[in-house]
Amino acid sequence: MLSRVKEKVRNIVAPIATSIAARGITPNTLTLIGLLVGMVSVFFFARSNEFLGGIFLLICGIFDLLDGAVAKFGGMVTAFGGVLDSTIDRLVDFAVLAAVAYGGLAEAGWLPGWLWCFLAIEGSFLVSYIRARAEAAGAKEMDVGLGERPERMLILGIGALVGCVKYAVVIVAFLANLTASQRVIVARKRLSGR
Repeated sequence: MLSRVKEKVRNIVAPIATSIAARGITPNTLTLIGLLVGMVSVFFFARSNEFLGGIFLLICGIFDLLDGAVAKFGGMVTAFGGVLDSTIDRLVDFAVLAAVAYGGLAEAGWLPGWLWCFLAIEGSFLVSYIRARAEAAGAKEMDVGLGERPERMLILGIGALVGCVKYAVVIVAFLANLTASQRVIVARKRLSGR
């Protein structure tokens, strides 16, 4: 859902991205800075500090937006850059949710916190995997569903800022698994007969 908004935002940040590219800063450098910021978020979540964890998670999201914009508007799109970006995204997704579980911040409802975080991680990974696998098999534009990465990170970041990360994890777990299911159904339709 937000992937469409992300394109519009990238166009808005085009002048900033062009300026960054003109200074010789590569998208891969921004991706790695985003990883470092994400690990700061992990540190705070693991220490049960929701607020600072949320702040750094949202800053990490800014770098995730900028690396793609610099690649596009700076003429630096590379196949390896896409692989690196996706790899770092998965690493940060896993580490943040594992840190939330470790920090005891996900205890909600009838399931233990570690299980909510596991469901959120599993669903998040499936969302990305199903898209990549379906598109590789020939399905076009598999960015369907409400639980894409930008939505998940915003939900976690904002949830942490307001002291409700446990509910944010539950929402992410449901949305990610719902989106994964939607993508399987769409892939089946688009790949039927192949």
